[in-house]
This record gives sequence, C-alpha cells and structure tokens, in this order.
Amino acid sequence: MQNQPGGPPSLNTSWGKKQTTKFSIATQRRTWTRRADTWDRHNDAGMTKVAAKAIEVAAVQPGMVCVDLGCGGGRLALELARHGAHVIGVDVSDAMVDRMVAQAKSEGLEHVSGIVSPIEHLTIDPASVDLVISNYALHHLLDADKAKVVIAAFGWLRPGGVLINSDMMLGRGATTGDRQVIAGKIKVMAKKGIPGYWRILKNAGRYIFRLRERPITPEAWMQLYRSAGFVDVTSLNVVAEANVVKGVKPAAK
Repeated sequence: MQNQPGGPPSLNTSWGKKQTTKFSIATQRRTWTRRADTWDRHNDAGMTKVAAKAIEVAAVQPGMVCVDLGCGGGRLALELARHGAHVIGVDVSDAMVDRMVAQAKSEGLEHVSGIVSPIEHLTIDPASVDLVISNYALHHLLDADKAKVVIAAFGWLRPGGVLINSDMMLGRGATTGDRQVIAGKIKVMAKKGIPGYWRILKNAGRYIFRLRERPITPEAWMQLYRSAGFVDVTSLNVVAEANVVKGVKPAAK
C-alpha cells in the first residue's frame, strides 16, 4: 500500500511505525499549541463531568506524587495539587505546560511542575510515583503506543500505585452501543446548524481514518492494563462515550 501524500507512512515496517508515531506527535503538538489559549473554555459539560469523576476515583492524599499525562492547561494537575499532591504535568505542547505552571503560581500551588514531552517518549524514574492519571488524552495515541504507555506507567508506579485513564472509549461502530453513542453525538452537533454539520464531517473523517481520534473500547483498555500486570482493574461509565478505567500495581510481597 502506498502512502498518501502528506499522510502517515505505512505501518508494515518497524521504520514505518516509528515514522507514524513521529507524524502523530508533530500533529498533536501543532494542534494543542494552537488551542492552548482557548481549549479550557471550550470543554463541554460531559468532559467536565468525566474529569471530576477521575479526580474522585483517584482519591488523592496529601503528599502523593502524581503524573498527569496530556495535562493541557492543568485541569487535573491543578485539582490534584489543591488536594495536596505533588504533581508533574506532561504535555507535548510547551504552551499548554506554560499555561498550567502560570496558573499554579497564581494560585500559590508550589508543588506543580511541567515536562514538555510527547507521552510516547516520556521517561520517569522507576517506582517513583503513586498515581499516573490522564484525561481525554490517550485516545490520540496510536494503538501500539497506548499499550507501550500502559506498560511504562506500570514501571513508573510504586507498588500499590494506581493508573487512571478517563477518556473517550468506544469502538468503530461494530456494536449497538457504539452506534448509539455515535448517533447521539451526531444528533447533538446537528442541532448547532452549519457549524455542527462541519464538526460532524471533520470528526467523522478523523474517526474513520484514525487521524488524531483513535478511541478504543473500555474492554480493550482493561485488557491492556491486565497484560501490563495491573490488578483490580475496573471501568466506570460516566457519560455516553467516556469511561474511567482504573488499575492497581500489585503491592510488594
């Protein structure tokens, strides 16, 4: 299969996979840097509800060391810090990280730091954190990179540490549930008139061709967790298209 001009290269070789990841990272960096000043204002009520549930499930305690993958402007990171956690926010966009750090300073939150890095390339000291959390970020990763990040997070966590992913989670329309979620989203956007129809076309293209929007089902996420070694893996549906998946690294014997 030949590559499309301007699109990602073939996935059939190791080189091709690396180049596809590189292409995906570059696309995400451009997108989120461009949207850094407006993203937090444009989140809908559903995304706010999902983020709140992720914080609730995390049950963070003062002094915990937390890593927020795809932190954006700091929605989760800042809330974790308000609960007394030491937080490292990670984002591919330096503009997003700068925004998070500036907001932390304005609130007097001393234990918030940022790392500008693609999630796919992030390195954290082994067994050094208590919580790895992500909100509406990991569905942007290629499927192979999703698996790698779950495995990496298992290594970063201390025994008893927790990985939480709150995200869009659905398949590609093969099940009745998927089709209901997709139909519901289309109905909501269609009510917005021409701008809504444009979003339908744009999002459909991304979803069908796996460009930026690459969600997988909650069951697939849970399998990735279990394959990496996590136990007590659970999934909680929050809104139609989004779940919070939690897994625990087994305690040391």
